Amino acid sequence: MEYPDNFEIPTFPAGKRIAVSRFMAIGVSILFLITIFLCFLILWSSKSQRIDPFLISIDNVTGQWIDVGHSHTNGPIKYTAARLLQESVLGKFTEKWFLITQDEQVNDSIWQTCQRDLSCINNNSIAYGENECSLFCLSGEELFSKFIYDVVPDYQNRFFMGEVWFIDKASIQMEPVSQISNIGGTWRIFAKIKSNLTEEINILAFAKIARNQNNYPQTLGYYVADFNAYKIN
Repeated sequence: MEYPDNFEIPTFPAGKRIAVSRFMAIGVSILFLITIFLCFLILWSSKSQRIDPFLISIDNVTGQWIDVGHSHTNGPIKYTAARLLQESVLGKFTEKWFLITQDEQVNDSIWQTCQRDLSCINNNSIAYGENECSLFCLSGEELFSKFIYDVVPDYQNRFFMGEVWFIDKASIQMEPVSQISNIGGTWRIFAKIKSNLTEEINILAFAKIARNQNNYPQTLGYYVADFNAYKIN
């Protein structure tokens, strides 16, 4: 006879209750083991997550995108995700910093001072590809203030004289001058400014990238904290 299932007799009336208790104990033990396994699986998956960037080359003529670097296809990439993100922020910042267009509204939208919590933190707004608040959302507070007081007056005079400025994107060269980490780094930039009134201007600039995840979520926390440019013609 199987104990305690078949021991439901007058002299042993607790047989069914013991059987039910045993079944529940086995079930709870199984659920406990499954919970431990799932916890281990979640911990393992969280430790396994990593940023896996792509290096994309875009043809200036056809606009075609080509994958020129990816750890799954071409072996390990020598650039870290932190470096790629900082280069992206710095490249866009440099373009906006030296941009003077023929459209006064476009200039004003790039140069305007905005409210960071409304224009830069809102996930519905996009810093890349948009003019409004684009430079503000890529800059530190002190740096943007310096831009407004020291640079914009000169740009406004150039605009009223009919001058147009833009960076030759193909000329931009960026390289770190200090160790790049997840919290930022110092960079050296060489680029050429095209103008409709003057000769091409060669500039050498130094920039400090910092990180604040709360105020700059659109760029994964990276922003330009300091920027100094020099004419080297």
